[in-house]
Amino acid sequence: MDFSIRAANVEDCKDIARMIMELAEYEKVTDHVKVTQRDLEQDGFSKNPFFHGIVAEVPEQQKTTEGHMKIGYALYFYSYSSWSGRAVYMEDLYVMPSSEVEFRVSKS
Repeated sequence: MDFSIRAANVEDCKDIARMIMELAEYEKVTDHVKVTQRDLEQDGFSKNPFFHGIVAEVPEQQKTTEGHMKIGYALYFYSYSSWSGRAVYMEDLYVMPSSEVEFRVSKS
């Protein structure tokens, strides 16, 4: 399967919100999720973002059985420790289960 990883942008928030819920469903904690697509848009893509993100996506011809091209994400933010200095904290790292991704082979 071909995929690419790139910096997330505001247009990715709908898919990131979807995958946050998928992760919460897997962990059986959907009632804990309070963040909305709008929160992600405001908090991650304002002048002073609270977090940064990356997304993994597949080409159109390899989209999931549900039609998704974005198949993974990671959210992270910068931190600073008075003892150890600069740090990056990764909040989530999620990739959709392979059973949900169609593996298609094209013949040349």
